[in-house]
Amino acid sequence: MALKLLIIHTDDQFRGQLIQRMRHEDYLVFEAHPEAEATDILRRTNFDVVLLGVVGSYQNSLALLKTIKEMRPYTEVIFLTSLEEHSLYESMQAMRLGAFDQLLVPLDIPTLHNRIQEAYKRKKERVKARRSADREGHSP
Repeated sequence: MALKLLIIHTDDQFRGQLIQRMRHEDYLVFEAHPEAEATDILRRTNFDVVLLGVVGSYQNSLALLKTIKEMRPYTEVIFLTSLEEHSLYESMQAMRLGAFDQLLVPLDIPTLHNRIQEAYKRKKERVKARRSADREGHSP
């Protein structure tokens, strides 16, 4: 089964280019414009990894991260931010809220691919550990 990747970004051109690149990596790629569309698609589909573009208000992006983690706690989220929008304090907040990583734009595609693979591996390990704990807790 292909890795399910959701790309959330307000910049249509950037999002479109990123979608094309990620489809070349054989990911099953979905896209959303932030907030309303993103939460709707997250309700319907369980994604492995979300690439969340930080454009405009960092606080809105952090709120969306919190929503994603509440709806899909095992889905890993990688923040994508530009150098102009990058803030160490807000990066630390994102990590506390459960972000897997934060990468600066412009992106190095091999690095992005590696981080997506690591996030996917972490998700699978967390789901496996949860299933194992559930079985142990429900056995006689």
